[in-house]
Amino acid sequence: METDIAFSDLHGSAKLDGQNYAMWHRKIQYFLHHKKILEHLTTSMPEPVEPENGQTAQYRRELDAYNKWRDQDLSARFTMLSCMHDNLIREYEKYSTAKELWEVLKVAYGSTSATRLRALTLKFNQYVLDPKTLDDPTS
Repeated sequence: METDIAFSDLHGSAKLDGQNYAMWHRKIQYFLHHKKILEHLTTSMPEPVEPENGQTAQYRRELDAYNKWRDQDLSARFTMLSCMHDNLIREYEKYSTAKELWEVLKVAYGSTSATRLRALTLKFNQYVLDPKTLDDPTS
């Protein structure tokens, strides 16, 4: 039930629109943590290479582990994409892993991006002119 509420919030009014990254990325982390797939934002797994002498028991275990990881990674990636506005989905669906998508979004919308710096500058200037207009000038 809690998962459904959290996902409906992310899928509804809290979709990433380019201006709300700070809150969106926290909510995505909470949701993926609850689904036990949070590590996909920071880890990757290479697909195992089949040995020249054919499939071995070790290779089959590695392939099974990779397939499980890949399914979970797709779930994390699809969750992130479905929690974005449509124009952003088209722009970011080309990234094949959750980690890759997460890193690209962090660069584009994170606290160090030019867009974020410009938004903070505008808020600060507005705050200087009239401190009552903003509840939190750092948000």
